[in-house]
Amino acid sequence: MNDEDVLNALRAKEKLLTPVELAELLGGMLEGGISHSAIVSYFKRAFPPIPLRTLLDSGLWWRVSEGDMSDQEFNELLSPWVGRVVN
Repeated sequence: MNDEDVLNALRAKEKLLTPVELAELLGGMLEGGISHSAIVSYFKRAFPPIPLRTLLDSGLWWRVSEGDMSDQEFNELLSPWVGRVVN
């Protein structure tokens, strides 16, 4: 799967999935799985309105680092720009 295919798949699911689910989708499409650098790179290109600072802050998410950001906090961080609204 090339980069453009990955970006198109993310854009197609933008309003159907939460940010966590979008990150999981991304990880499933990449050979190396999910990583902070992949989130920054692909989310910034797929969803340009997300501020770079926000994407850098997402590196505290427990799934991509030893940080303590929960799934809920990851969703809250990115939800103003991308993803299905989580209640």
